[in-house]
Amino acid sequence: MNTSPPIRIGRLGKDVEAKSEYPALVANRENLYRFLARLYKVEVDQALLERMMGMSFPEDCGEEELASGYRMLGAYLRCPGQDPLTDLAVDYAKVFLGAGGAKNGFAAFPYESVYTSPERLIMQEARDQVVAAYRSEGLDKVEALDVPEDHVALELEFMACLCGETRAALARGDRGAVLVSLANQKDFLTRHLLNWVPAFCADIPKCADTDFYKAVAKLTSGYLRLEQAIIEEQIDDSAAHPDGV
Repeated sequence: MNTSPPIRIGRLGKDVEAKSEYPALVANRENLYRFLARLYKVEVDQALLERMMGMSFPEDCGEEELASGYRMLGAYLRCPGQDPLTDLAVDYAKVFLGAGGAKNGFAAFPYESVYTSPERLIMQEARDQVVAAYRSEGLDKVEALDVPEDHVALELEFMACLCGETRAALARGDRGAVLVSLANQKDFLTRHLLNWVPAFCADIPKCADTDFYKAVAKLTSGYLRLEQAIIEEQIDDSAAHPDGV
């Protein structure tokens, strides 16, 4: 995993004024998706915690909830307590797995099916839809990862893969492929992530004891909202420049 600091990501018109900066923006988006995916996939370990403590976070990123999440995460990492790995492991299990101290049996289960099916069950229609989306890109879940395909970490990683496709298309100057990749990103973001992750993130603070996971919820919700605008601006800009990317 790339654990370099999440780099400032703002509105395209403000932060990306030249075409030469497009690859950097896309790489930053890919890195942030992978960073968020890692935070949801498994508990924080010592190596990740140490790397995060060495990160610097942007003060102004064009989206207030995202900025608030960065501030909260930075404050937590400056004073993580005596045994942060244990605290975070306990909180992860309670918030996302409903283990131990879950309040009244409530948890923020990280599956699209839970948030989009009437019975709040896993392995429902949303899972089948994301499997189809992954396979359309030639991707399959790693068998060793024993979670349904509509887990939030896998959906975020899929968006990172799509960003990687955009980077590759930019590198070879293939404007058509850039537009297709951006359209796929917009479609998956709208049909899946924005369809349930805001509600999921709103549930996390109801369960979490640590500011760490409360901050992660803010980062995720704020970033996805910002992403919608960024992708739309990239599509519009790429379509408006037929002679290059």
